Amino acid sequence: MSKKSHTTSIASHVAMSALAAASAFGCTGQLPGSLLLTQQEETFSTQKEINTKIDLLWVVDNSASMDVSQKKLRDGFTTFASKYMQPTWDIRVAVITTDTYMANPAFSGYLSRNIASTTGWTSPLIAARLSSWTNPSTNPTQVNTSTGVFTNGVTYGDLVPLWGPSYSRLLEGFHDGPITAMCFELLPYFTRGVSHCQTRDLHTYTGADECLNPTGSNTSLTQCVNTTQNDTVRSGKAIISTMPPTGTLADAEWKANLIKNFMINVSTGSAGQGSERGLSSVLQLIADNETSSTAFFRANSLRGIIFVSDEDDQSLETPTTPDSTFKPQSYYKCDQSTLLSLNAANLVTGNNGLCCTDGAKNCSYGSLGTSCSPKIIDGQSHTITICPDETKLIAVSSVKDQIDTFFHTLDQTDAAASTNYFVTSIVPMSYASIQALQADRASEDANVGAVKTVAVDRGDRYLTLGELVGNGSLSMDIGESDYTQVLESIGRAIIEKKSKFTLDRAPTGEEDMLVTLSHGDGTVELIAPDQYIISGKDLILTGESFVLGLKADDKISINYQPKSLF
Repeated sequence: MSKKSHTTSIASHVAMSALAAASAFGCTGQLPGSLLLTQQEETFSTQKEINTKIDLLWVVDNSASMDVSQKKLRDGFTTFASKYMQPTWDIRVAVITTDTYMANPAFSGYLSRNIASTTGWTSPLIAARLSSWTNPSTNPTQVNTSTGVFTNGVTYGDLVPLWGPSYSRLLEGFHDGPITAMCFELLPYFTRGVSHCQTRDLHTYTGADECLNPTGSNTSLTQCVNTTQNDTVRSGKAIISTMPPTGTLADAEWKANLIKNFMINVSTGSAGQGSERGLSSVLQLIADNETSSTAFFRANSLRGIIFVSDEDDQSLETPTTPDSTFKPQSYYKCDQSTLLSLNAANLVTGNNGLCCTDGAKNCSYGSLGTSCSPKIIDGQSHTITICPDETKLIAVSSVKDQIDTFFHTLDQTDAAASTNYFVTSIVPMSYASIQALQADRASEDANVGAVKTVAVDRGDRYLTLGELVGNGSLSMDIGESDYTQVLESIGRAIIEKKSKFTLDRAPTGEEDMLVTLSHGDGTVELIAPDQYIISGKDLILTGESFVLGLKADDKISINYQPKSLF
């Protein structure tokens, strides 16, 4: 608990009386320092002002276009985790995906609905490996293991069996590694794209080691994948803590496991829902997980919410009582002219095409409109081809209000108090980045034989949330070739927030201060003046390594001369 000794009201009265007397008698000569205010001392405990508690929630896009970016994340995390995930700090890390909103009950009907023309269908990929095929526990009779036929068809929930009410919980088997998906023709990017999920399905490799350190012809893109047949890339910890359990040594082996588990969790895979809704996913986590035994955020910790996506947020309203046709792709429009410039007309406006207004042709989109509004980015016009209905988007300000309310309730503070969290958006920010990422996406479309679309977009809604939250929120370009410096910026932001101690009153300066650090073992050390600076009422530690070395049972005491009574 913070301990502070202040000038008493009597001492203040005496000081004011002395000033009055000096004025009345016209004194000009005084003893040096005779009217200085009483020296102040404030002690900051790690449980309060130093507070090494940090909760970092990563919200990572797990759609098909994110494979290359996720590899860069894995590569950059090694440096980030090695430097900042210190066992002396109380840091907790969790990772969810931009399709975590699929836990919303509004999608239960969609998940149980059969995909058209799949009843009695045979998957050539599965039929070719029936001898090794095992039906998932979620559907033990899914495939007739003698004939390879989906006798009862394939539901949308079969594609990603984790979708459903537990998907927004931080449970083992859900958010402790790549999201599990079926490896067959109905997920073409997962099957024929860079993930090449058959490599995992063949059971050649199990466990997490091949994901982080692939051997032979394998790559991390093929090995950081979980399928219903080979679901073994798991850390076993949906919430990773840098604090070792009592009796466990925080040695090099402990830290190496921290880094390994962190990198496994952030490798979310790329078989997720194509309607990326990072903001809705955070709200779903708050609604379902934060009132449960797996709650992540702690009272009075420093919180960071970090979004990683190559598209803008598309968080849409969900009806309380959805109709039988409701799906994640409801409330979307399409840009027919752009789609026609990229594809043959029959793929766009023909029967079962992607974008038309003729209901008889059964096009995927078009009933809500066949044009999307362009954005002007760096002076260039950019139009995505499948866009959410703007009237159905959840207002970013509403998302912030809900997050703020949650943290105020958690900390038991009123609405005027700081919510002590920041937002980092790692998203496309420049026209050049968007074009480069879109070129990769177009190549992937061609490789899997899919209709070509323009999906990469500037992350305006994520950026807006960061601007509204403030508190040192950051924005960075996902198009960077190396994420090491991007992630370093997050680390520096943490250091900055944990280096500042606000005093009751502004001090006169470093020469009138005594700053000490008391350790849990009873030893005390003097903090040299060149290790901190004074800015107004704030004392700011300047040594990065010193701040990183602070422990959970350390206390900082600051003895200083205030400039004024107030």
